[in-house]
Amino acid sequence: MAKTKKTKQMVMVGVWANRNWILGNWIKEVKLRLPNNFRLWWVPSIYAGKRPIEKFLKFPIPTADAYFFSYPTIFKYYEQKNSAKFKNNSIVLYPHNEPEMGSIKEQVAILNKAFKVHFYCSSDAKVLVENGLSQSKVVVAYCAIDVDCISDFKTARDDKTIVLASRYGPRKGAQLLPQIIKKLPDWKFTLMGRGWENFIKENKIEEFPNFHYVQFNKNNRSKYFSSAKVFLSLSSLEGGPVPLIETMSLGVFPICTETGFAPDFIEDSINGYLLPINPSAELVVSKINNIDKLSQDPSLSVKHLTWDRITALTYADLEAIS
Repeated sequence: MAKTKKTKQMVMVGVWANRNWILGNWIKEVKLRLPNNFRLWWVPSIYAGKRPIEKFLKFPIPTADAYFFSYPTIFKYYEQKNSAKFKNNSIVLYPHNEPEMGSIKEQVAILNKAFKVHFYCSSDAKVLVENGLSQSKVVVAYCAIDVDCISDFKTARDDKTIVLASRYGPRKGAQLLPQIIKKLPDWKFTLMGRGWENFIKENKIEEFPNFHYVQFNKNNRSKYFSSAKVFLSLSSLEGGPVPLIETMSLGVFPICTETGFAPDFIEDSINGYLLPINPSAELVVSKINNIDKLSQDPSLSVKHLTWDRITALTYADLEAIS
């Protein structure tokens, strides 16, 4: 009688505070698609390596055939505590470089102990490989477009509308925004996100008649992404940004700094424009004014970025782990 093949199990480890953010959503979406293979396991925020107290606490992970860590410092913590359990049978998700991960050389040393490293973008993978990460461990997974990111057919496209979408932070290039809005009075700007209230008040952006600020939610995302002609991102550091591929999937032309996976999907001057890090307001304005020179539908380069694709990559690595 033939033996039934054992179903391999993977524990997917996420930080509780990130459960509704992209890192938490990532593992939830994979779990949803293969419920018999994957188990979610949430750990406290301190296990992301941000507080010294973490080294005094214990929060064990159930034993499985393989493990998926949604952030490098979580893997570092557990691998150092129990290398025999986690070395060479763990997948580590690498969103983008952060100071808490240590130097590039330190990152390479810990990530070479993983089975695979799933990168958001090819540029981060290239940097780590150049500094000693084994090429055999690299998977450029990118991200996936939310299944609920769909066109709002009740909303018409406005050829003079720009959308920005992000949580406020020091690396978002916000200092340029007031200048750009002021230089383009005939364009409408919609800023979608969280935490921008103080910046908007301090810079008196709400006084500009062509500026609109809305909270991020799925209804607003469909509505304002569907109405926009341009997606603008001015960040100095990104793993994505995820709104880039979501807007592109809806036919919005991107103007984006050369961060994260932007160079992987934007063909400069063809389906969007790439900006240098810390661009001038004048350069950004010139790209916006030349948006009609772009010739290719931006959705063509991102339509393959589905959660089914991410799940297949993860499952393939699970099966490959001995």
